[in-house]
Amino acid sequence: NLYAFKINKYSVLNELPAQEAREPDQSTQSSPNLPQKSDAETCCSPKDQDVKGSLAALQLSAGILQIAEPPLDNVRAQLRELIGRQNKIYVDLSREKYKLDCSEVARLNDMMSDVRRYKDKLIKIKREMQGIYQRTKDLKKRSANVATCKQRDYQRKLERQQQEESLIGSP
Repeated sequence: NLYAFKINKYSVLNELPAQEAREPDQSTQSSPNLPQKSDAETCCSPKDQDVKGSLAALQLSAGILQIAEPPLDNVRAQLRELIGRQNKIYVDLSREKYKLDCSEVARLNDMMSDVRRYKDKLIKIKREMQGIYQRTKDLKKRSANVATCKQRDYQRKLERQQQEESLIGSP
């Protein structure tokens, strides 16, 4: 469609100057009975204005096409290249997918079940370690309490001995 538009655009552009070239010849061959038009009347007649307006519109559209068409062609080329790359990647992925045969799939499934099993073991070990840590923490706290109690008992015992010695030692 774009190519057909280009052909139509250029054929119309080529026809317009040919029509303008023919029209002055017709005006010079006008019959002497008809009144001669002045140059101001000739250039401003509605027919000439329509032709010049359509020529200007065609030239404007041709200029816009000349500006916009090269980037569009670049984008089209890049899109074709990207689509080609996508298709190649798709074909490669499909090929790799079918390369995996049943034994590889079974091996992969075994590996995945091993991963699940080992993960469960790790979670169990982590829980056990947390429990051991908590018990160790409680035991340290308890041993600190026991040590302070023993220290107090020992201190009391020393105080009693000193008191008894002071009582015994005074005759």
